[in-house]
Amino acid sequence: MQRRNLIDVALGVEPADTLVVGGNLVNVFTGEIYPAEIAIRGGRIAAVGDVSYTKGPDTKVIDAEGRFVTPGLVDGHLHSYHSYLGVNEYVQVMLRHGVTATADGFYGQGVVGGIDAIRFFKDAFDRMPIRLIFLVPTLAYLQNRELGLTPTPGISAEQMSEILDWDGCYGLEEPPYLPVVEKFPEFLDLLERTLDQRKVITGHAAGIGERHLQAYAAMGVATDHESVEHHDGLAKARLGIKLLMREGSGAEDVAELVRTYTEHKIDTHALAFCADLASTEKLVKEGSVDQNIRVAIAHGVPSIRAIQMATINVAEVFYAQHDIGVVAPGRYADILFVDDLPSFSVDTVLFNGQVVVRGGEFVGDLPDVSYPSSFYGTVQLSAPVTSDSLALAVEGRSKVDVRVIGVTEGSLGTHELRATLDVVDGVTVPDFENDVLPLAMIDRFHKGTGIGLGFVTGFGLKRGAIASSVNAVCENLIVLGTNTNDMAIAVNHLAEVGGGKIVVAGGEILALAELKLLGLLSDDSLDVMMGKFDQALKAITDLGCTLKSPFSQLEFCCACGEIGDHCARAVGTHDDNRPAPLLDAPGERLAAGPRDAGNPEAHAVR
Repeated sequence: MQRRNLIDVALGVEPADTLVVGGNLVNVFTGEIYPAEIAIRGGRIAAVGDVSYTKGPDTKVIDAEGRFVTPGLVDGHLHSYHSYLGVNEYVQVMLRHGVTATADGFYGQGVVGGIDAIRFFKDAFDRMPIRLIFLVPTLAYLQNRELGLTPTPGISAEQMSEILDWDGCYGLEEPPYLPVVEKFPEFLDLLERTLDQRKVITGHAAGIGERHLQAYAAMGVATDHESVEHHDGLAKARLGIKLLMREGSGAEDVAELVRTYTEHKIDTHALAFCADLASTEKLVKEGSVDQNIRVAIAHGVPSIRAIQMATINVAEVFYAQHDIGVVAPGRYADILFVDDLPSFSVDTVLFNGQVVVRGGEFVGDLPDVSYPSSFYGTVQLSAPVTSDSLALAVEGRSKVDVRVIGVTEGSLGTHELRATLDVVDGVTVPDFENDVLPLAMIDRFHKGTGIGLGFVTGFGLKRGAIASSVNAVCENLIVLGTNTNDMAIAVNHLAEVGGGKIVVAGGEILALAELKLLGLLSDDSLDVMMGKFDQALKAITDLGCTLKSPFSQLEFCCACGEIGDHCARAVGTHDDNRPAPLLDAPGERLAAGPRDAGNPEAHAVR
């Protein structure tokens, strides 16, 4: 609907289609809360305040019944593929938690399925009752090539530029700082072209040093979602980089980062929200940025400021506040009714002026999505994985010193640790007493990179193994366990079913959640997926793991080059050395130097 059709409604010449009455408006422009009515025509808001004059004989009236009325929430950075849900299931659960707009580039889908998969998901979301803030998925091209590793075909540099010109593209999704400060020409050209088009560059600055941060900001980066420490966040905010404070699966950063406001008193305009990654159980039980609101309020942020961080502050990042993030004339009629602000319990959601959630339950209509056959059967092994191939063989030694990835509850950042392990019959033996377990990544794309081995601590497994065909950037098979027999069974079965999450112990499959779409997403219903994940999480707990989001932490503990021991370091040092991830990638050394470093042999022993 054209905005000009709002004029006569606002003037009282024509009636509104819908009136929202009886609510207390949370005005994110002015920071006020007061009674106000809302007149809607054709999916947009025509007038706000005392608008009874717009009521006609056929005008539909929705009574907010004294609830707080807020804009629909906007998630500033969220990868839908980390939810493991199909498009319809994902949209339903997002709307149930009040999220009516989300930023995504579908990079995981692009790593596996290329530009055709990205286009498929963009087109599918464009038909859904949710606003897609579409961004060029730069990681679908970069993957880990800045660390010298072999990418999947993914997308090309030329295709990144092509996607930037697609209708509805708002800019770039998280080009990391390394290819920028190391002056990869394809990235510098893309960033400059994005700014020439007045589009947005969202950032990824985990572990960045002070001088690199200055250079990164100079290239026009607008946001960062990787801060985990408030001094680091403060340094970025002072350079004009808006903080997308993250509260996701395995990444609970809001309580720490709101200290930039509660202690340092910075303007809350510099702060916004995202979830980044939200697994099925996280989305269903906690939600997306509605959980960020609750955490921020619980840690001293006034309610209306927290709501601004989840609405107008995010919309302004993408120059979209003329459409979303505000309840005001001209904006889309994406509106929430909330019972109580501190608990931010969403009762009703309007999208385009139509009720899609009532009493917390989805009541809208969704178009069917038919997935192409090419999305199936993408998890392929060159040969079945054997127990022996997952064991680290060491000749002529009774003990060996190894590097160990340290995983911490609530953080995606890992720590570089060391351990001395026994060698029995030429095979390195895990240290169960100190929770040092074997970890492996297996090429599922026939890149010729084989199997990479490493060690990890923090999962606490006492027996069995867990595996996944989803992991940030790589999207290979990844597995950890207490014995290589269960590990081999786990990865081989995932290959047989086309991908998923699996728990194995004593040679038996205890739980399985199939992810047959690109090895990343499920084609099951939401209820079926929740049942499978509840069973899997219970099985993992029974095996001794105490992590809240074990699958999410497994996905990130070794796969993303920028997230490592440097992740938690506050900016303020001149040490701008390249991060050194700890797990050796399949057939490669993940701690490789420049991107032309070749293809050195995997090694976990130091």
